[in-house]
Amino acid sequence: MRIKDIGKSLNDERKVLRNGLILLVCGAALVLLVLRFDQVWGAVSTVISTLSPVAFGIVLAYVLNVFVHFFEDFAFLPLKNVQSPLWRKARRPLAVLLAYLVVALVAVFICAFIVPGLIESVRLLADTVQQTAPVYFNSAVKWLTKFAAENDLTFIQDFLSDFSWPTLLGSFTTVATNFLTSLLDVTFNVASGVFSFIMGFIFSVYMLVGKEKLLRGVRSTALAFLPKGAARRLGRVGRVANQVFFSFIKGQLTECVILGTLCYVGMGLLGLQYALLISSVVALSSLIPILGAYIGAAVGVFILLLVHPIDALVFLIFLLVLQQVEGNLIYPRVVGSSIGLPPVWTLFAVLFWGGVLGIPGILLGTPTTAVLYRLLRTGVRRRLRERGMDPDDPSLVPASLRAATQEKEESPSQGE
Repeated sequence: MRIKDIGKSLNDERKVLRNGLILLVCGAALVLLVLRFDQVWGAVSTVISTLSPVAFGIVLAYVLNVFVHFFEDFAFLPLKNVQSPLWRKARRPLAVLLAYLVVALVAVFICAFIVPGLIESVRLLADTVQQTAPVYFNSAVKWLTKFAAENDLTFIQDFLSDFSWPTLLGSFTTVATNFLTSLLDVTFNVASGVFSFIMGFIFSVYMLVGKEKLLRGVRSTALAFLPKGAARRLGRVGRVANQVFFSFIKGQLTECVILGTLCYVGMGLLGLQYALLISSVVALSSLIPILGAYIGAAVGVFILLLVHPIDALVFLIFLLVLQQVEGNLIYPRVVGSSIGLPPVWTLFAVLFWGGVLGIPGILLGTPTTAVLYRLLRTGVRRRLRERGMDPDDPSLVPASLRAATQEKEESPSQGE
């Protein structure tokens, strides 16, 4: 017994020593980070910029995996029972090739048809603005001058007397000239971006062709170096993240195509100007959850307001009807519930991650929050069960909210 006690004491001392060393290393790293933050951040930035082609390849592979999944599970479904070894080997590379072919065709279509149309629309819009903006401006100046004279607001009169439309156009020309002088830096950045794109493209091909082997290697590494419980939890987090991000990307791309096409067709039938330009803005803005609809509507109304105010009103009514039809009838049937995140948390994700990371945060903040929300919800339900409580027990909801929810659920059935 005494030998066993000595061995147990030694094991306890080893654990204390190990935990102390870990704590010491973490503390030293934290002190180094605080004292040498600029150097550490510079090193981190260098590593991030070096690995940017890899990151781009991962993102590209994940997006294209939606098309690979479509070809393998739907387009190749009639060939499911084919037992040829050649077909089994060629199935994945063929799906990857078709996915890249679809993306290439879309890029060619955009460059050949949409981009020239957008350039022409922007040119016509600029010509129209040069003709109509001074008229609107002079009308506004007359109204403000009259309003200031009637209410004895001399500072407004002084501002309007010193301000002129040619001065504003001259300032705009100066800004445009300064912008053109920075094209050299832009050219360098474009060249760097092209290199990153090529390397990321190659990396994404390898990822898509051998994604099962890659995932198996990650899973084996986790099981080899992590405790079983931690490896299982990590695998569960990976499955949830994959499901949420895959559903989100598929849903947003589908909504982008559907909404942009319907908007272009509807504006053409209504005879509204700049249909291609505004439809492209509406389609791209739909990639932003919740706020994208308002952004697309605001841009479209502003463009048409410069040309013809009545057209702006017609477009606003049309887009509101289109968004209701697309959101309540078409999108649920085509895509379904993408990620299961409540609207309030979706809005929070867009605002928070957009403020922290900018455009990448706006685009990827919603699925990231959905993953955290789903994991937290699963953990809460598990802890409630461990404490002998039913997660679906209505008593967990306050009585006022429970009554309001019941009334909301009963009202449709009463109407039927």
